[in-house]
Amino acid sequence: MTRLAATTCCLTLAVLALPASAQLSDIQPGRNFSNGAAAFGGNFTESVDVGDVDNDGDLDVVVANGGDAGEQPNRIFINQGGLQGGVTGSFVEETATRFAGVPNDTSRDADFADIDLDGDLDILIANRGTTTTGGQPSRFYVNQGGLQGGTLGFYVEDTDNRWGALVGVDPADEVGVADGQGPFRDYSCDCDFGDLNGDGFKDIFFSVYGPNLNGTRDSRVFLNDGAGVFNELWPWANPGADIRLHTLDVELADFDGDFDLDIFASSRESTARVYVNNCIDPVGDTPFTDITQFALLDQSAESGNGNYELEYGDLDGDGDFDVWGTNWTTDVFTFGDRVLRNDGATPGAGFRFVAESAWVKGDPLTDEFEADLLDYDGDGDLDVFAANFQGTNWIYQSGLLDGVPLADGLLHRTGTTSSGSLAAWPEMPTGSLVNRWPSRGGECADMDNDGDPDLLLANDVNQPNRYFENVLGVPDTHAPLIQAFTQQCDKPTGTATVVHAAVRDNSPFYEVDFYDCDLLYSVNTGPIVSVDMVSQGGMQFRGVIPPVTGDVIYRVECTDRSGNTGNSALAPFTQSGTTWTDVGPGLAGQGGNVPTLVGGGTWEAGSPGTLDLAAARPGATAGLFYGLASNPVPFKGGTLVPNPFFDPVVFVVPGSGAIPLPIASFPKGLPCGTQIYFQYVIQDADAVAGFALSNALRARTP
Repeated sequence: MTRLAATTCCLTLAVLALPASAQLSDIQPGRNFSNGAAAFGGNFTESVDVGDVDNDGDLDVVVANGGDAGEQPNRIFINQGGLQGGVTGSFVEETATRFAGVPNDTSRDADFADIDLDGDLDILIANRGTTTTGGQPSRFYVNQGGLQGGTLGFYVEDTDNRWGALVGVDPADEVGVADGQGPFRDYSCDCDFGDLNGDGFKDIFFSVYGPNLNGTRDSRVFLNDGAGVFNELWPWANPGADIRLHTLDVELADFDGDFDLDIFASSRESTARVYVNNCIDPVGDTPFTDITQFALLDQSAESGNGNYELEYGDLDGDGDFDVWGTNWTTDVFTFGDRVLRNDGATPGAGFRFVAESAWVKGDPLTDEFEADLLDYDGDGDLDVFAANFQGTNWIYQSGLLDGVPLADGLLHRTGTTSSGSLAAWPEMPTGSLVNRWPSRGGECADMDNDGDPDLLLANDVNQPNRYFENVLGVPDTHAPLIQAFTQQCDKPTGTATVVHAAVRDNSPFYEVDFYDCDLLYSVNTGPIVSVDMVSQGGMQFRGVIPPVTGDVIYRVECTDRSGNTGNSALAPFTQSGTTWTDVGPGLAGQGGNVPTLVGGGTWEAGSPGTLDLAAARPGATAGLFYGLASNPVPFKGGTLVPNPFFDPVVFVVPGSGAIPLPIASFPKGLPCGTQIYFQYVIQDADAVAGFALSNALRARTP
């Protein structure tokens, strides 16, 4: 399928029109963030995640604890707005009730996702374990609302039932109730959800770094069966791909603009890894292909030791996803950060990045652990919040919409005057342990529902986890942009139409997951029908128009959490006719019979089909002619319909006079509306010129 770009002008054009002397300005001069309430406990905290666990319109918080320090309790904190009837943006721990019976773990990460599409958020806790234990299982906690029929916002562990079939896992690491199925021990830091195979259900990339961070274990892919059970896809990458990583963070996003989610994995002890998804516009035959050489190494953009984390977003306003690389420089003594500018896709090869070292200004070269993208000042571009493992946590302000030329830098650390184009005000609290190391991570989201992003900070070594409220921020008035969406061409009746929408906004990708996106369509100028689109992760949404007949017009509408709505352009297509059409008479052979050719299947990529010949002369040599065009020409007293054609496929007709030809999987990557013509030519002494011809068929891809 092709993509239809929205007509909104590119942000980069606005920047180029501004004078080169422009400097960074603050919409609300002063310290934007409060001094930071100790709102989320104090353990050896590795990460926090936000999500609305009780569907009351505000964001709650789950905290992953333990990590290298050993087993500790994971905690859940409930926002006191909404159903709680209190102050939105204040939090109360409710671990004892909502996480009842949850064991202590050596946890690295916690992620919200609706794994069974029942309308509530479930949780996956990624665990590392120790060399003594041989690793530890990662655990699922299922929200008891929705399909569970219990109390919304309360969780029960269901780990044994949610890990499904295991294929590549060493049997010695299995801890399930049956061989080859269930949970398993491993050393994980980050397990990310995303719809990796395009079926509308969120799958898992399970990153593994091995015991003692030695990179000796395979990272894995698990596919959601639609009911929230995750079965291992193995092998998931091409032969020779490096899948034994030192990864502490992985990101799933569509980096090449083809509507499937690719994989970018950080690496603490070696270069990062990039894998392109072959679901749409493939570059290889396996589900994913390791393109690290093309994407990074050929560009001299490899990372070095200490690259803990990556974060993606459209930093330069050109529509594709760039990446912030934490501690990206290859010098092991310099913890320099980099912007990896997306250099676009190359057909048949993947996508690549250029390391823009000069785009980060005022970098103190301290050991940063995580970065998050946000628009803290409400001007529409993406700033960066950096959580430091050694040093003070800072914000880098984007100069994209302030008119600062890229030659003078894109992201500028606030609170320093080391460069003339840097902001000279501290945006975050300083001068105490409130905003100092050791910080493991953060999250940026509007926790008090006042329209601007707040900050959550995860701290190590029993330091309190902090909540920094944005007190001077400007409410968000920027509507989401439908950067691109599926443009469906005309197709046969009988199949549904999947529409993907790539969304861009001045918010972090995980907050975009909570946007309300709808697919609106009309058939034959009839009433407008609205279909809920589901988040696939990676700022992408998926909706389905059911099988229809007639002229269809559709668009995508997306509303952010502040109530700003963005719309795509309108797109039309016609759905009529059939997949297979008889387009030409055959030529009789033995017994005056015309060999008959019949096709079956829909030509949906990956689906099965058939192409069956009957009534041909037994023992004869038969050639299947096929091509992408039809310029019929006279042939042996009949008409050959596929022309020009590829080399014929040759068969010997069995005694039954039939050649059944099963098609195991229709090919991927064919544009919708592609027409393919088929016709058999069979040696037959009873035919006019010694050859009989079957009827010709035209197939059209949906």
